[in-house]
Amino acid sequence: MPAIRAVLLDLGGPILDEDHEYAAWDAHLLTLLTRYNGGVDEQQYTRAVADATRRCHPQPRVSALWALLRPDLAGFRKLTEAFRSYASRPEKHLAATTVRQGTHKAIHALSERHTLALAANQPSAVRDILVREGLLEHFLWQHVSADMGVAKPDLLFFRMILDELGIPANEAVMVGDRLDADILPAKLLGLRTIRVLSGPYAQQEAPSQLHEPDITLETIASLPQAVVGLSS
Repeated sequence: MPAIRAVLLDLGGPILDEDHEYAAWDAHLLTLLTRYNGGVDEQQYTRAVADATRRCHPQPRVSALWALLRPDLAGFRKLTEAFRSYASRPEKHLAATTVRQGTHKAIHALSERHTLALAANQPSAVRDILVREGLLEHFLWQHVSADMGVAKPDLLFFRMILDELGIPANEAVMVGDRLDADILPAKLLGLRTIRVLSGPYAQQEAPSQLHEPDITLETIASLPQAVVGLSS
């Protein structure tokens, strides 16, 4: 296998701790459910979201809504639209977003040996966090989905990055936390893949071999060594 020249890095999960945003989504959905039909048991809701996450549903909270409301299609559509409207403004949660422990050291080490690229579904304002933390300067590709007009898991998202870097897919690795949005599309294009078990998507279970990463890590701290291992 060719050596790894480029590392494409997801932000939410491996690098940024966004657990507070998911908690806000859950609180909002529980409020919507309460206003609509008196609500559901919070543990029942949590189980429904966890089950959908494990099954790699691309929108686990929407899946949970259907599980809790079926066969009430009208109610499902009403609450789904309200939730999507709320979740479509992720920038309001950025102020509370933090960088995971070990990130600075890992990014610095990676940048000394590889070309780095952001590969994240994020609002453009997320770069303010990376600038504040002194991380953005390590990335050659500094665009996110809001800048690109296309988002993961669309294969074009990855092709655009690789085309700009001028690096073939088999000389790049995608690092992310989601089997459905990060690992699967990257493998379909021929990138190697590393999954970092962080955030709620650590619960995902691979539904097929195409969802299986080449390497799974507990934290981003061990990423530089893992990338070197893929290159040898």
